[in-house]
Amino acid sequence: MALATMGLTCKICFERASDQEGGLQARITPCGHVFCSQCASIWFRSDAPCPVCRYTIPAPSALIPLYDHDSGIQSPSYGLDDKLDVGDTVLLSSCVGESPEDSVRGDTQNGGSKRSNSQKGSPGNSEPNDRSESKKEKSGEGFSSDRSGLAMLCQKTCNEEEDVQVKFVLGRLAERWQHVVLERAKLKLQVAKLEKLKQELSAQVQSLSEENIVLKQALRVRYRPGGQSSGEDSSTAWDMEQEVLSGERTFPGFDLEMSDSSSRPGFHPSMSLPDLSCTSETSSFSSTRVTRRPPAKVEERLGASKWELGHTFSMHSGPVHGIAVSPSGNLVATASWDHLCRVYDVHLEEEVTVLAGHLLGLYAVKFSPAKRDLVGTVSSDQTCRLWNTDSGECLRVLEGHTDEVNGLSFKQGTHLLATASDDKTSMIWDAEKGISVTTLKGHRNGVYGVCFQPFGHLVATASFDFTAKLWDPRTAEDVQTLRGHQEDVIGVDIDDSGFLLATGSDDKTCRVWDLRMGNPLAVLQEHSGEVKRVCFSPYGRMLATTSGDTTVRLFNTSTFECLHILSSHSDHVFDVAWSPTADFLVTASHDRLWKLWQPKLPVYRPSSLSSKFNRLRT
Repeated sequence: MALATMGLTCKICFERASDQEGGLQARITPCGHVFCSQCASIWFRSDAPCPVCRYTIPAPSALIPLYDHDSGIQSPSYGLDDKLDVGDTVLLSSCVGESPEDSVRGDTQNGGSKRSNSQKGSPGNSEPNDRSESKKEKSGEGFSSDRSGLAMLCQKTCNEEEDVQVKFVLGRLAERWQHVVLERAKLKLQVAKLEKLKQELSAQVQSLSEENIVLKQALRVRYRPGGQSSGEDSSTAWDMEQEVLSGERTFPGFDLEMSDSSSRPGFHPSMSLPDLSCTSETSSFSSTRVTRRPPAKVEERLGASKWELGHTFSMHSGPVHGIAVSPSGNLVATASWDHLCRVYDVHLEEEVTVLAGHLLGLYAVKFSPAKRDLVGTVSSDQTCRLWNTDSGECLRVLEGHTDEVNGLSFKQGTHLLATASDDKTSMIWDAEKGISVTTLKGHRNGVYGVCFQPFGHLVATASFDFTAKLWDPRTAEDVQTLRGHQEDVIGVDIDDSGFLLATGSDDKTCRVWDLRMGNPLAVLQEHSGEVKRVCFSPYGRMLATTSGDTTVRLFNTSTFECLHILSSHSDHVFDVAWSPTADFLVTASHDRLWKLWQPKLPVYRPSSLSSKFNRLRT
């Protein structure tokens, strides 16, 4: 055995485990720990576990006696510590290769003398000698038989001891191997996840690098060194800005409004935003703001000194909750709690179609910026419907929400549509295919308002949990949470630059946020009732807010000064919408009416509206 060449030390008393003088035996447990006989008999008599590794010892008989090279043979008595007699010593000695004579020689001198004398004999005692020889032969046969049996017993004991040690070592190795295999599997899984993350990050880096190159080209200096301008370079840079920041080459140019040196001209609305909490109630708008420069006529209308009521329409039997103007500027769609959506042509002065199909009241309506004849409506019947405005046909019914649907928004230049619901989610749809693309989950209460960033990738939502959130619909993760309102947040809108976001709340305030910093630029507190929906004007120069105080207020987005108060409704004004050229805006109220308002200009300029709406003069 391997332990035969080792010094055996008891794991309890730390003394030599075997005692040659006392004939005490060393014992080893199945778990491989050595003890002296005395300590083993005391410790394991109550079936106690191994004091070293707590391995359970079934019985004291499970302890294995060992052969100590220094102490000699250990008797295979399995728990009995009786001293060996001379005969047994002789037999054991023969098992290990010693002669019986050598073993007997070391026992007692007297016994040796008697045996020598008996072996000498005398001439007068021949018969006793013969008997003695016969007895010796018989005794030799018995001795040989006993020696053979004892040798087999010793060999069997040694084999059992070796089997126990081998099995124990193999068991430990098997446990260690299983542990290594499990750790290897975990590491392979982590490597796979890291590889996937590496690919995603590489794709993002590539995309941002390409976008950075485009932005550098778009925002490069338009003048040559020394003040000499190049008409060709200026024109190229101008066109590049239009393509990058507006997506349409036919739009007019852009103005860069810079107020101090802390501006960031390289920022683009489609970039991811930091998740920063607002730390102050107000903040100066000290960053570069990129806005489209409106045509002269539109700028004149937005700068009008007064907005007056053009006409009042009574077309519904229930409260008018939502209103929208088509991208062409000639159609106005209204959503009412009477289950109907009505489409009116302000150029022809007639109702175009009535969209009927919802089972319950309507909350909002929006025109698609991509298709001239497509309009969407949402209802408390938990659905969103897409309609053809020319025929009045319901094209698709988008089902998936589990509670009332409160708002919707189309994404410019795509077929994407977003809806907001009381089921605490906002869903992104493919309006062309009529299927759900992703679901935005994270609000703790119903979601009431939703809108897309005009030329970026973000989606903004307003919720009854007093917050507004910005989402990246490509990953369905919230990028930023805007906190500050004290009541339900109802309305939400983003201006054309993609930098300003406005929220309306039942706490009677409207907050305007700088999306690049996550801070509120202003808290508008002019309303005396709940602020419902909010809407930026074309080119982002003005902000309209509706309220439960029956008024609509128009704010300048540079100074946040309230410029106009539109007062004519007799109940909550819930929604407002601008025409694309700012020649009118429309409001929807719970007094079952919707109204058309126009700017009063210093010099009369006829618009594209009918003569009924063109009577407003100086």
